[in-house]
Amino acid sequence: MGSSSSKSAETSRDKQQTPDHVVSIKNEVLGIVLDGLMLYTMYQTSKYLYKQLKPMMDDWTKGQDSQAKLKNRLQRTGRRVFHTNYFENIIAGDIVDPQDIDVSFDDIGGLERQKRDIHDLVVLPLKNPEFFASRGKLLTAPKGILLYGKPGTGKTMLAKAIAKESGAFFINLKISTIMSKWFGEPQKLVSAAFTLARKLAPCIIFIDEVDSFMGLRGSGSDPTFSSMKTEFLALWDGFTEMSNENDVGFGVIVMGATNRPGDVDPAFLRRMPRTFEIGLPSRPQRDKILRLQLKTERVDDDFDFDQLAIDTVYYSGSDLKELSRAALMIPLREHIDGCRAAAEEATTNRAAEGDKPQVYDKAAQPERPTMRPLSMADFDEARTMVQPTGATAYAYENEQDEKPSRQSNLMQQSRNTAPTYQ
Repeated sequence: MGSSSSKSAETSRDKQQTPDHVVSIKNEVLGIVLDGLMLYTMYQTSKYLYKQLKPMMDDWTKGQDSQAKLKNRLQRTGRRVFHTNYFENIIAGDIVDPQDIDVSFDDIGGLERQKRDIHDLVVLPLKNPEFFASRGKLLTAPKGILLYGKPGTGKTMLAKAIAKESGAFFINLKISTIMSKWFGEPQKLVSAAFTLARKLAPCIIFIDEVDSFMGLRGSGSDPTFSSMKTEFLALWDGFTEMSNENDVGFGVIVMGATNRPGDVDPAFLRRMPRTFEIGLPSRPQRDKILRLQLKTERVDDDFDFDQLAIDTVYYSGSDLKELSRAALMIPLREHIDGCRAAAEEATTNRAAEGDKPQVYDKAAQPERPTMRPLSMADFDEARTMVQPTGATAYAYENEQDEKPSRQSNLMQQSRNTAPTYQ
């Protein structure tokens, strides 16, 4: 009797302990699941934060590299090394040292009047400020200069030559550099561009395709972009006066280039008191450009530069460069084919003689054919491949516009000539 009662008591205790055991297991499983979810959430959060912060970390790394390069440039030129902040380091990546520019006024064919006027307006005040500082504000360098004209006429090349001739640092400011997804950063980057330019003074801020940055403002404009342009214009007014602090002469000159001056904001144009049209080169200018481009190449004795300049009407400077490259490829291709033929002939001769060990004799080696000089015929062939900028595209567009009218004419003719059945 006693044994049966003890067994029933143990059974009841087991029944009471079983739920607690199951609950503990459930708690352990639930804890593991929660830990896994927490780890997964932490992983996704860190991944998201890394993705969001990586552009900033990349900018910081590039900024440090740009700061080191700027320090080396300043030390190389004997300039004072100064402190730069985070945003100035980003802008420093667009700095071009004038000693690294390989373009001067002598390398630009034509544009003699523009080069002379720009030299008097910009190069002299930046290079010899002591002659202008005591003359008052009337002879100060202009706030800005706008270069406009058709594509490929040498606007960017001329801007670099100005920096080279004046010895001024050249900030090739890109819109992608000052744009940012973070609110307020574009304005800070615009401000950094001017503060860095002041520290580097004399300095030129160059904006290529300025109509894409300083286009006409309207009701449909992006507010962030509009505020950035407003910040740029306000800082421009405050940073372009003469600097007297460290005897650096004239401060900041803003230079822009565009193919569409009519699309530039009037507020920007007002701050560009001097504008220069960089048009297509004339016949004497094309002659000079071609002579500069081909000065290191061999040409025929009867090569007629004057006739080539006549044949290349409507060609811009970049078109002439591409034309010269295409013409040079013709004798170069012949030269490469000749070298290959000579190598194949030498291989065939060695195979015919057998695999005998031969002593190297330089005199016995086949001579490599020399590259022939350029001829007028090469340029005649090249002109069939390289035409003035946009000529082939415009011709294709006109051809596409004429197709519907041609098709309608053909359909009308087919109706008129179709047989009729009574």
